[in-house]
Amino acid sequence: MRSSYTTLMQSKYFNPAFNSAIFDGPVRIYFAQFHEALALKIYFLIQQKLGAEMTKAKEVSKASGANILVMVYPTVDSFVLSFEGAVAKPGPLEVEKWHDDVVIGLRGPIEDENLDLLIETLRLTMENWRPAVTAPALALAEV
Repeated sequence: MRSSYTTLMQSKYFNPAFNSAIFDGPVRIYFAQFHEALALKIYFLIQQKLGAEMTKAKEVSKASGANILVMVYPTVDSFVLSFEGAVAKPGPLEVEKWHDDVVIGLRGPIEDENLDLLIETLRLTMENWRPAVTAPALALAEV
């Protein structure tokens, strides 16, 4: 996202409980400090399982300024405030495009059995990520 952190703070996706973050290239994990163990687990799983995808995502992010935001909401209620349609849809996470960024919101701290779903969602997001700014920039880079 070429806009600032202030823009994110004023968006529907931000929660005041987010007082910590892990940035690794284009992936930004926002969480409340009491969910640090989960956030670190997510970070290490990304490192272990998505090496090739992260390389591509870093190129896309560098060309476009876009990011993939993983939001670990502290409660189901805070998650529902950010993802209006999530009330009707069960599941541990939601994915939405926000400008050129992609937001992956977790319905509260997810259980270990849902981490594979998150990693697969990140894999698919990275493989299919096409911010508007990158198409011409990547085409020029390939010439």
